Amino acid sequence: MIDFRYHIVSIVAIFFALGAGVVLGAGPLKGTASEVVAAQADKDRQQLADARDELTQLKALDKYRDDYVAKVTAGLTHGKLANKKIAIVTMPNADSDLSDGVQAELEKAGGVVNTKVALDAKLFDPGQRQLVESLVNQLVTADMDFPKDSTTYQRAGLLLARGVAAKEEGKTADADSTKVISGLTGAKLLSLKPSQITERASLIVVIAAKPPTPTPDNSTYNDAVDFIKGLDIGSGGVVVGGTPATAADGGLLKALRSDSEATKIVSSVDVADLPAGQMTIVFALVEQAGGKAGQYGAINAKNGVAPSAVQIKDN
Repeated sequence: MIDFRYHIVSIVAIFFALGAGVVLGAGPLKGTASEVVAAQADKDRQQLADARDELTQLKALDKYRDDYVAKVTAGLTHGKLANKKIAIVTMPNADSDLSDGVQAELEKAGGVVNTKVALDAKLFDPGQRQLVESLVNQLVTADMDFPKDSTTYQRAGLLLARGVAAKEEGKTADADSTKVISGLTGAKLLSLKPSQITERASLIVVIAAKPPTPTPDNSTYNDAVDFIKGLDIGSGGVVVGGTPATAADGGLLKALRSDSEATKIVSSVDVADLPAGQMTIVFALVEQAGGKAGQYGAINAKNGVAPSAVQIKDN
């Protein structure tokens, strides 16, 4: 057992050490310690200044790159989508700035965004699956042909496509498309701008939302991927645009690109937040209109930076 004398000795030792530290601090080591601290502070300040300068340079280079694309190469997309009617479909919680940036590039290319559809989180809520299935059965039109073994959400995507799009240009709204839109908006599964459409689109751009926190499993997006496949089947083509984060684990593009059936028909671009990526969406839509699909961008994009038709061929 530790006795009282042990405690007394320990306490004395502590005070002795403290006293020695005070004496040394006030004595011959005082200057040396201060100089070391001052030197380290100067070094830290210089490293911080260097880091700030590097960040400023990186931002300047990023701005130069984006300005160059926007002001020098932007003409490459002019007229590529002339008179094409396009619907923009935003996934739940998608960034409105991302959507607006993509829309501006589509319009520069001559496209006409005549419909904007905002999907509600309720649409993909597992608890609402029966509601979605019921609506699909209620709203199906006589001219709709569901693929064999199609899923509930693939049929739901095809249904929305019937409401706002068609495989060919020049299709106007009709009684069936009006019924479909009224049913889906009435159930608060989505909202539409304008609330009534006169012309249906032939092409669709889907805007992906950044992954939530904590990062979900990729299988969380199975219904969304099926929905997008349905949109493609019922239209002239679909391109999904997102940021690099959406192409990493836990993102919609990652899930889409992991579905071999989806990548055969749906295109994706994972740098839609950059001017170059927005231009690539234009090129991908042109490719979709020709019946081809590809996965483009910077993160595991198996088809490169853009469709081969606009890439310079290697000598």
